[in-house]
Amino acid sequence: MKRNLSDYIVAISVILCSAILLAALTFALSGYRLKKPARTLQIDYEDVTGVKVNSEVRYAGAPAGRVIAMRHLTAKEREACPNKKDAVRVTIGLGEKIPPLPADITATLSSDTLLAPKFVALSAGTPGGKTLADKAIIEGHPAYGIEQITAAAGPLFDNANKLLDNLNVTVTGLKGDLDQFTPKLGPLADSLKLDVDNLQNVLKNIDGMSKDADKVLGTADTFISTTDTQLEEQLKQLHVSLLNLKVITTHAKALVETLAEKPNRIIFSGKPATLTPESEILKSSKPLPAKRP
Repeated sequence: MKRNLSDYIVAISVILCSAILLAALTFALSGYRLKKPARTLQIDYEDVTGVKVNSEVRYAGAPAGRVIAMRHLTAKEREACPNKKDAVRVTIGLGEKIPPLPADITATLSSDTLLAPKFVALSAGTPGGKTLADKAIIEGHPAYGIEQITAAAGPLFDNANKLLDNLNVTVTGLKGDLDQFTPKLGPLADSLKLDVDNLQNVLKNIDGMSKDADKVLGTADTFISTTDTQLEEQLKQLHVSLLNLKVITTHAKALVETLAEKPNRIIFSGKPATLTPESEILKSSKPLPAKRP
C-alpha cells in the first residue's frame, strides 16, 4: 500500500508533540527554572532528611526560591564550623523580588503537615540592621519531629532520676550520721556534770566539730548550687521540647481528622488545607483547631 506525504507529516507531528509534552512534564516535575536566581545563600545543617535539590524555599512563609545544590562538608570545613555537628551545606537560590535578608534570620527545615514535603523556612529577621551578602554562609537549625523530641527528652528524664537518687543517698547519709551522734549526747552531758575540770577540753572539741560542720555545710551549699544550675538548664531544654510537641500535636489533629473522614485524601488531597500558624499555637494558652476556619 502506498503512503502519501500527509501520512508522514502526521507521524512526524505526533512525535514532535510527544517530545515537547515529555520535556514540559520533566521540567515541571523536577522544578526546573530557566531563569537564574538573583542571589544565593549557603546554609549548614546537621541533618537535611526530607529536603532535596529543587525543594521549596520560603521567606516569612511566602515562596522565595528553590534549593539549587547540596553537598557534604569536608573534614576541614566541619572543624572550622562553629557547630562541629554540621555535615551538609545547602545552597538556595532567591528570586530578584526578595529583599535583602537581615543578618539575624534563622533557617529551619519545616513542612505544612506531617506527611507534606519539607522545605527551607527563612524567618523574617529584624529590619534596619546588617544584611547578608550574596553567597553568605549561615548556620541552619534542624527540623523537630516526634523522634527528635523523644530523643531530647530521654536524657533529661534520666538526669532528673539520677539527681533524685543522689539526693536520696545524701538524705540517708545525714540521717545515719544523726542517729550515730544523738546517743552520744547523754554520756557527754553526764561527763560534764561529773568532771568540771574537763570542761575546757570539751569546749575545744566542740569548736573543732563546729569547724567540721562548717566544711560540711559549705560542701552541701556547693552541691545544691551546682544541682540547681543543672536542673534549671535541663528545665529550659524541656520547655523548648514541650513547645515543639505542642505544635506537632496541634497539626496532628488535621492528619487524624483527614484519616477519619476519607483516608485517600492524604494522597489525592488537591490543595492543602491552611493550618494554624506555629506562632499562634505557641502564644495560645488553650487548645487551637489544627486548621484555620
